[in-house]
Amino acid sequence: MNRPIFTAYSTWALHDELGDTVQLDESLVLRALDSLERWWEFDFFPQYFNIDYGWTDPELGYRHFYRERWPDGPDRVLKRIHEMGMLPGLWYAVNGRHLRVPSWQASLASDNRNYSLLEGPYYRDLSDGLLYAAEVWGVRFFKFDFADFAAAVPGDSRPFETRYALGVERFVEMVARLKRAAPDAITIAHCGFARQDSVGKLGPGVPPLSADPALLEVIDSFFSGDPQPTDLPATAIQRSTDLYQDIMVRSMLECGFPLHRIEDHGAMCGLTNTCHQRGREGLRRSHIAQLARGGRRDLFYGDPSLPTADDLAGMASARRLFVDAWRRNLECTPLGSRPGEGPWHGWLTGGGRRGLAWLVNPHLQTCIIRLPIVNLAKAAVLFYEGERPALQTQPDELTLRLGPEQAALIGLGAYAAPEWVLPPDDSSRLPRFIEPLSLEWQPMPDGLIATLPSALPAHADVMVIAAVRDGAPHLPGPFPPLRIGHQDNRHGVITEPESHRLLTITVEGQEYIAQTPSVSLWNGTSWVLRRFAPPPAGAVVTIRSKLNPPRRLRAEAWLVEW
Repeated sequence: MNRPIFTAYSTWALHDELGDTVQLDESLVLRALDSLERWWEFDFFPQYFNIDYGWTDPELGYRHFYRERWPDGPDRVLKRIHEMGMLPGLWYAVNGRHLRVPSWQASLASDNRNYSLLEGPYYRDLSDGLLYAAEVWGVRFFKFDFADFAAAVPGDSRPFETRYALGVERFVEMVARLKRAAPDAITIAHCGFARQDSVGKLGPGVPPLSADPALLEVIDSFFSGDPQPTDLPATAIQRSTDLYQDIMVRSMLECGFPLHRIEDHGAMCGLTNTCHQRGREGLRRSHIAQLARGGRRDLFYGDPSLPTADDLAGMASARRLFVDAWRRNLECTPLGSRPGEGPWHGWLTGGGRRGLAWLVNPHLQTCIIRLPIVNLAKAAVLFYEGERPALQTQPDELTLRLGPEQAALIGLGAYAAPEWVLPPDDSSRLPRFIEPLSLEWQPMPDGLIATLPSALPAHADVMVIAAVRDGAPHLPGPFPPLRIGHQDNRHGVITEPESHRLLTITVEGQEYIAQTPSVSLWNGTSWVLRRFAPPPAGAVVTIRSKLNPPRRLRAEAWLVEW
């Protein structure tokens, strides 16, 4: 059964209590609502307003907002949400993590962190709390997170598989009860619903996604993963996190989840650690990528004051374009290789007569895409970053040249018309030209060293990338990527990311002019990148590692023009 198209705003990434110091409270939500008011004029308003992590009183449970941060209760905020024409949403930790409600003590799991769905009063209180939110507060958007279906009280000797299966059944019963009481409620499932979260990492030894599509019985939209970089280097973290979502959504599709039931992390915009402090950089590209993956929904997370008027106008136009396609029942299908494994990948909504092709080059070198499309007579570039990509068409085929890390939206047939063209986005810098340098990297006790050629172009930067693999330097491998430098800002803003302290790139006689990542990453990275102004010919490039024990390093150097 097709689920409804929906649009939602969530406060997460505007606040971040798990990796930053920005807390959710009434004043923050009211500021977000104030910022959303200007969205009206751009016809880009959400149907749902979700109040995310941290609203629940930690000692009273799910019928009470946090007393210290909502001293007068939620009525003022809920009334404002309804007056603005939206329906409220709330975030729920499936197992009550971070709450300490005395009446739930008999359900406290042996990890002293979660509450079990299998024993004691917790399950019933959570289920009743959901109904209370729907019936008393008018909540119609429920975000479920931090699930641990196998969590058990001390002394429960049942096997993991038995406890897990029973926990899933109890969750399904609980949400089915909610849906019977509020048939129009939207439910989305986030972290903890897959037994493994390692998909999205490129390389050998990666296990498949382990999540059960049967949960779609009660879940409208299933999460594909928090924003995080892949193990494929990129000059901007946000492009790497877009690639991560392409990888995740493709994996979930192959594991039985229909595209229109998969929710990626949405269009995220904010200054907190959870979204890598990206601000609005690359926002419109991420927004179009979300629409193009076939989820038939539009979710915005973070700070609604950051998008510019141009952003909001462009995003509204992109939404109208894809909603038009969805209402025509045009389906989405993946294109090309699995994301990151081939020279390009993408998503096609519709086809040659009327269609939208989102095409992505995830690599640091230019690629040429030749794509056969039945009934294709005309095509046009609707959106791009950087330089306009070259497009050629002939009957039943298009050819597109994408620069390094570039993506483009191509309108096919009826969508190759001027009224559907979206303004380009210049919020994120793309390489204009890039080529690898031929270097001989030599091992040192703590890293690698190489010498630049005796002649270098005067107008090109030198970019050096160091990646780490989970194996000893003297062994042949291959080894899977190893993520390092996990950091957050709970104890103050970090000025030098830990990943660059553990893997330091230097070029003789030059200070670096840019680096990726440039901020702390709560989820770490398996690579670091530094860019240097044109160095002297024959300068020495050094990569030093402080990893203990030592790990295999992989190095590459490039000439880059911007």
